Amino acid sequence: MSDHAAPSLAPSRTRRLVDAIKRRLAVPLAGGEHRHFHLHQTPPPRGSVRAQDYVVFDLETTGLQPSRGDRIVAIGAVRVRGGEVVEGETFETLVNPGRRIPPASTRYHGVTDAMVAHAPPMRVAVRDFHAFAGEHSVLVAHNAGFDLTCLHCVEAETGVHFRNPALCSLMLSAWIDPAEKDHSLDALARRGLCTITSRHSAAGDAIDTARLLLCLLGKAEAKGASDLPTLFARARMGQRIATAAAHF
Repeated sequence: MSDHAAPSLAPSRTRRLVDAIKRRLAVPLAGGEHRHFHLHQTPPPRGSVRAQDYVVFDLETTGLQPSRGDRIVAIGAVRVRGGEVVEGETFETLVNPGRRIPPASTRYHGVTDAMVAHAPPMRVAVRDFHAFAGEHSVLVAHNAGFDLTCLHCVEAETGVHFRNPALCSLMLSAWIDPAEKDHSLDALARRGLCTITSRHSAAGDAIDTARLLLCLLGKAEAKGASDLPTLFARARMGQRIATAAAHF
């Protein structure tokens, strides 16, 4: 997960960077058309927002540019079903990224080269997470554009594709409270919407995000979005995630 915005660059340089990332993340369609990969994920299932099966996950990485080679070093996930976190339905693993972890990243999440030296390689770890998530659950992450881009960038290497419906808790919070400027987990905790268990660990952030999700779903219902298709449409979830992903 990343709460970070894209770096401030001159407009022309920013446009060139965004266009390059979009080209790299585009999926070719019939007739030569290209569309961002996030728009190809499965539509959200029908039914109450609280009745859905969610897999809330978080990734720790070597850096914030997966489209330029940054790699996953840890995956944490929990399952939410029927309006509560399912006890015992958790996933947690370190990942050997096959490259050095920069000291600045280690200071952020605490994962060192020594810790991942004997961890599962990317192919094994991501396949195991894909098996845990299943094909029909709704994937949830805080700033999901970043986490989904990380998974997309290793599809060829791992041989698995995450086409699940995806919900971004950061974007959901921004839709519910548009007057608020800061929707990071830390800011939401200060506003009493979630608790901080173990910040910047994959498992800890996944648990915190799951608790936040339950709070936000209640607020979405209060705004009249009581079923998932309505929520996705009103919050423009797919478009918002795709726009955010272009920065990574």
